[in-house]
Amino acid sequence: MKKLILSMTSIALLAITLTNTGCKKSDADTTKPVITIVGSNPYYFQVSTTTASYLDQGASANDDVDGALVATPSGTVTSTQLGTYTITYTATDKAGNVATATRTVYVVDIAGAYATVVDDTVPSVGAPFTYADNMTMTSDGKVTVTKFGDYTGGSVHFNLNGPSSLTLPSQTVTCGSPSASRTFSGSGTINSTAPTVVINFTEGIVGAASGNYKETYTR
Repeated sequence: MKKLILSMTSIALLAITLTNTGCKKSDADTTKPVITIVGSNPYYFQVSTTTASYLDQGASANDDVDGALVATPSGTVTSTQLGTYTITYTATDKAGNVATATRTVYVVDIAGAYATVVDDTVPSVGAPFTYADNMTMTSDGKVTVTKFGDYTGGSVHFNLNGPSSLTLPSQTVTCGSPSASRTFSGSGTINSTAPTVVINFTEGIVGAASGNYKETYTR
């Protein structure tokens, strides 16, 4: 009787083992973790002539089975050298599924003083204006100028598309003398070697006709 009981127990254990093995095969985890990059992507960094360095904001990772995971970054950014850099984040779950995500970092030379700005906007009196101006750049690629065309009293901004191009998004700025609501939009190019920024834009007064102009910033 004891032998029979042991045999039946062995058969039961074998059946359980086979059943569990079958479940593992059908329920295998093949889903990769999801990586979420923190902050702007692409990221724009003003080239540094000092010890200021690029500080990456990192990324988070989550897996449908394992929950929160570590997204490990790799890659370097030389903050003193113009160029395009890539930071790669990697996360691996317990089942061995590997996920990657990348952030593009552009080190550019935009912000600061531009000694000469030639404004080809045709003024009502006299020749096109030539003046000096400053650009202020934030890490998300938004660049603001304090004077645009022959108008003061309002700031106009453009967005970087990469190291050599920009977009002047449609915007309405109250500026000029007499003050008026003026519209600006357009695109441009950047020569970091010079460096020179050229903006081709459409300008108009709300409710009136608009014209096409160009403005060139040179250090």
